[in-house]
Amino acid sequence: MPDKVKYEHVLNIECLFLDGDTRTITLKNPRYDISTSKITELETFIRENNILIGDRDGSDFRRIKKVVKRNSTTVYLDLESV
Repeated sequence: MPDKVKYEHVLNIECLFLDGDTRTITLKNPRYDISTSKITELETFIRENNILIGDRDGSDFRRIKKVVKRNSTTVYLDLESV
């Protein structure tokens, strides 16, 4: 059997709440053209509509702390055919 290659693309959005708690939203296969302005729009939408609530003390969403796009490649080697 030949070697197998797996590609993965994720966008991690770390959210900060008023009580200091953080949560990370992970999106698989995000659009490649996501800009800073789109992240700012998302942050404003979440805050204005109060769609995220912290689970520690039920506090309100404060801001998006960090956004990281990760691309990874995993290679599964077929050692039997060597």
